[in-house]
Amino acid sequence: MSKLSKLGMAAAAALLATQAVAAEPVRYWGVHAGASTLESWDAAIDFGAGAPFNGQVELERGVHGGVAVGRQSGHLRYELEYETGRMEVTRLTLAPLSEAVDGKGRYQAVFANAFRTDRLSGSLDSFIGGGIGWGRVKLPLLGLGDSCKCFGPADKSGLAWQLRAGLGYRLAAQHSLTLQYTWLKLPEPEGDGPPAIAYARRRFGAVTVGYTRQF
Repeated sequence: MSKLSKLGMAAAAALLATQAVAAEPVRYWGVHAGASTLESWDAAIDFGAGAPFNGQVELERGVHGGVAVGRQSGHLRYELEYETGRMEVTRLTLAPLSEAVDGKGRYQAVFANAFRTDRLSGSLDSFIGGGIGWGRVKLPLLGLGDSCKCFGPADKSGLAWQLRAGLGYRLAAQHSLTLQYTWLKLPEPEGDGPPAIAYARRRFGAVTVGYTRQF
């Protein structure tokens, strides 16, 4: 066997070994934080007359974040994630009445996620996927003036899902920064009252930046 053939075989073996190492599953953890796009939430308020009034809660964009731990093998990534967010209530509207208020709500959820990842360049990756899990939303007792405590308190736990797409920039072999957009569906809070309140179905987004580390 010639020296050239031996060199070629050695190079091929080294390449295969490198690919095998790269394909080995890796574990990781990550955190992310940013802001949600939730700016309002409609509600039906029933005073017992049989015809609910239409109401609305106006919100400031609240803080949104999460922490996850997972495993990546090839182009697939699986993880468990806890997410939470805060809602800042700024105004209530009920039929012709509208008033500025100050209140805080919160949501939290646990998801099992799956993502497809692809390498775009030497340091840039993309990921897209989603998850399903269990969430809870809670809004405080809110009212118009002193006489009409019409909004809540309301809360609900139930099925939740999310879709997500993002980019990861590798700072080093085990460290990455991420930018991502998440589309969330959480349970609709409700309260027995009186008056009874039921918030409408609502989906909203969140833009977050994060850090991921392999181990």
